[in-house]
Amino acid sequence: MRLLKRTAIAMLAAGIMLAAVAPAPAVEPRPWLCRDKPVFSSDQPMTYDASMRGGGRWVMIFMRFDPSGGHDGFTVFDTRDVSGQISGPLEAGQWYAVGMYSEGGDWICAAQAGENRQFVPGIVRDYCYGETAGSCDVKLTVRERK
Repeated sequence: MRLLKRTAIAMLAAGIMLAAVAPAPAVEPRPWLCRDKPVFSSDQPMTYDASMRGGGRWVMIFMRFDPSGGHDGFTVFDTRDVSGQISGPLEAGQWYAVGMYSEGGDWICAAQAGENRQFVPGIVRDYCYGETAGSCDVKLTVRERK
């Protein structure tokens, strides 16, 4: 009986130790929790270009708002890793574009996105995302589709 009890205790201790060192599942970005959700809209289809200007691992996440769906009303339509330069289409309507970076396995919301407010024909929005305010690790330009 004593041997059985010791074996059970040893197995329990081994299980606890394995659980403590087992890798945790990867954390997914949760952009709906970010305070700064830059928004843009157009009644025409659009395209976007995002380019890496800094370092680290970044994603651009495009969402729409629908009070009856998604997370806190936000529905994620596209999540793209930004390495080098990426581009893609966006339908007409209102969009939210959130930049997030990975740090220590967690996804962190970018600081408030900076916007180039200079009017340029054909440009819907021109944003810079960074780990700190005023930095530009990722540049996002949204254009009217031709």
